[in-house]
Amino acid sequence: MSVESSLHYQQEFFEHFNQAWQEKSSYQLYRGLDSTADNLRLPIEEAPGYILAYDKNAQQELQDFLQARFIAFLRQHIPFFEVSDDGRVFFGDWYHRREFGQVSAFSRTITQFTDEEQAIIPQLTIFAEDPDNYLDSQLEAMRKDVYRDVNRLQNQLETETAAAPEAETSNGGFRGLLKTFIDPTDDEPVDKPQGVPTNTNRLRQQFNQVKADADHEFDQKKRQLQVSAAITRYEYQAVLSQYSSIAQFENVLDNLKQDFMQALKAEGGKQNA
Repeated sequence: MSVESSLHYQQEFFEHFNQAWQEKSSYQLYRGLDSTADNLRLPIEEAPGYILAYDKNAQQELQDFLQARFIAFLRQHIPFFEVSDDGRVFFGDWYHRREFGQVSAFSRTITQFTDEEQAIIPQLTIFAEDPDNYLDSQLEAMRKDVYRDVNRLQNQLETETAAAPEAETSNGGFRGLLKTFIDPTDDEPVDKPQGVPTNTNRLRQQFNQVKADADHEFDQKKRQLQVSAAITRYEYQAVLSQYSSIAQFENVLDNLKQDFMQALKAEGGKQNA
């Protein structure tokens, strides 16, 4: 391309982009951004800066305009999403609802920045595999993790007791005592056995402390898991009210840009479209 033809192309492009802005045509503005990104091999987020001579105020004005149009589309396209005017996307309108991500006007996507946001879809996928037993599976996995050290100490105590059978109590043996201790639902007090070797006493004291800490941690995390599972169930029900599966919902998210551009094109790329 010669200098003259290159300048002519540039002039023609900016005339079209200016016309699109004057007409407030989102469709034509996006076409200009996409063509610039493709031709210059730029990330789409960098195309506005190139077109607008890296003027920060102009870029913000363009982003605000396009974002308002994309938010309006998103509110209709995925009805159970609550989208604030500043582009924050929330999953549902219930108590303890979770933030799903942030609208990205230029890329026409929802960007997830935090680990909590990125965990929502995987959690929904796991929930969909067995909704009725989701909470029980979560609790059992958490129980194993919380009581790992308790179980280790229990095994050590049983080994110590086996080596000193005379230390067993008359109410069924030290093994039965440990079984009572390891059950977090058993609140009955247990009398300390007499005549237990010093090492075993120290180990039992450590066991008691670790067990008490584990019980406290389990109760706290159990409540958190119950709330989390309830929220995930609400989200799952919301998805199935609109789509046949979590996979279809993911497909809708993956195709937001294409669907949005098709919607704008269907409106004819006219003013305020």
